[in-house]
Amino acid sequence: MIDFGTMLIGFGAVTLGALGTRFGYYFARMSEQADAIGSTTPMSEVEPAEWKVVTTRLGFGVLGAVGVLMVILAVWP
Repeated sequence: MIDFGTMLIGFGAVTLGALGTRFGYYFARMSEQADAIGSTTPMSEVEPAEWKVVTTRLGFGVLGAVGVLMVILAVWP
């Protein structure tokens, strides 16, 4: 029997994982801008380090992989 709740959450995780992997730089930059609140550095000048972008993309990639696994397990007989 197909578990539609798990499948829906899995599709959401796959979508978020794909978007986060594709636009990892922007998510990392948003995180750095949030960290810069209260700092003397203007938020428009804040740039994420390369390791932060790579870590963000890897994290979203893992989220997408978990989503794929959830979808597969939801339809597995």
